[in-house]
Amino acid sequence: MTKTSALSIRVDAETKEKAEEICKGLGTNLSNAVNMFLASFVRCNGFPFALTMERPNDETVQAMEEARNIARDPSVKGYKDVSCLMRDLLD
Repeated sequence: MTKTSALSIRVDAETKEKAEEICKGLGTNLSNAVNMFLASFVRCNGFPFALTMERPNDETVQAMEEARNIARDPSVKGYKDVSCLMRDLLD
C-alpha cells in the first residue's frame, strides 16, 4: 500500500465551495482533485497548464486605448503638477 502524507492548505471559502461542487459533478471529491493536480504537477515537472495573465474585458481594453490616445494627443492640455490642475478645475 502507498504511504500517504497529510497536506493542509488555506483557500478562500467561496473558492473551496465552488471547487467541491465541480468535483461532485465530476464524481470525485476535492482530495482526489488535489491529488490529481499534484500527480500532474510532478509528471510535468511544473504546472500542468499554461500560466497566463488575465486579459481585461473588452470595455476595459477600449478605455485603456482611449486613455493612451488622449495622452498622446498634443491638443489635449496636460499638467505638470496637481496644483496647476486644481487651479484650472476651480476656475
